[in-house]
Amino acid sequence: MHGWSGLADWHPDASGVIAAEAAAVADAARRRHLAGQCDLCGATRGFANPDGNMREGLACLSCGCNARQRAAARVMLASLADPATSTVRITEQASRLFLALRPRIGGLRGSEYLQGRWQRLRLSAWLWRHGVAGLARHGDVTALGDAGASCDAVLSLDVLEHVPAHEAALREFARVLRPGGVLALTVPFYEGQLDNRCIARPRADGSIEHFGPPEYHGDPLSGGIVCFHHFGWQLLDDLRTAGFAQAVAHRVQVASAGLPQGQWVLLARR
Repeated sequence: MHGWSGLADWHPDASGVIAAEAAAVADAARRRHLAGQCDLCGATRGFANPDGNMREGLACLSCGCNARQRAAARVMLASLADPATSTVRITEQASRLFLALRPRIGGLRGSEYLQGRWQRLRLSAWLWRHGVAGLARHGDVTALGDAGASCDAVLSLDVLEHVPAHEAALREFARVLRPGGVLALTVPFYEGQLDNRCIARPRADGSIEHFGPPEYHGDPLSGGIVCFHHFGWQLLDDLRTAGFAQAVAHRVQVASAGLPQGQWVLLARR
């Protein structure tokens, strides 16, 4: 699987890569249902395409995971020598992705950023309905609570842009990984942009200062959470600074697996 290490590396390939995806994207846009096999659960029922959203849509008709989730899981699973005996920390728990990974990964640990007792009970009830015993676990990506060097992989999807001090989260991911362990990460990635851009920051009084129109991302748990960053290729440098030996960005495009349009997944190795 090819990866790019920075904007200068990506730029010569960009137009060719996008052009190579064009036919599959155009074909998918015309269809309400895409045929194919899900990498994650192995089902061949295909993928729902009600609104043409190639990132947040294309849910597998069996496990329910969308394109972004399936692309990230594909990269992470391919990086593990043996998923069945691996310990993987995922920064979500009450999700279709967590459920789909449970049969694949021997030591899967998930968590949610819980804000109060009732949210914990609500998410725990969701897990119980889907056959997962126990209570939802609280986790802050800047303080995961896991022992150092205890994980073979960390998987974090569209969380980092909502963390004001994102560098602290990257250092925490590095801390919990064993030597050679990997972080698979998705964010809304601005592939034509070299530097990260801060679009909001917290004030001392707890309010949020926005540098432009406020941007909120949909979250089924809270109805919307503020976005603090637009990440460019600088994020790979941030990963290296945080303690990762290697960091590359993969663009995952496999039309037969319900991924007609490339999805960016960043992979960093400890």
